[in-house]
Amino acid sequence: MSDPKEQLQKDVERTRRELGETVEALAHKADVPGRVKEQAHETAAKLTAATNEAIASLPDPVAEQVEKARRHPAAIAAVLIALVLVIWKLSRRNG
Repeated sequence: MSDPKEQLQKDVERTRRELGETVEALAHKADVPGRVKEQAHETAAKLTAATNEAIASLPDPVAEQVEKARRHPAAIAAVLIALVLVIWKLSRRNG
């Protein structure tokens, strides 16, 4: 049979370890900004993977154009803004 003092020491060490794990888990839960960043990175990685898969499934000429557009996001944004403005002006004129 083991020494009661040794058993008590083992119980204390186990309790400390469990308490440390609990404190870490609570700290992680309380770190809302950190969890949001974590989730954002995971979501971005999933979207990137899905985008790459979608582009890979396109015919080669289309995939090449998409890749060119991905390298120049500011130009795409400018075209989209211009398109929205044209649609807005036309809808105001007709409305």
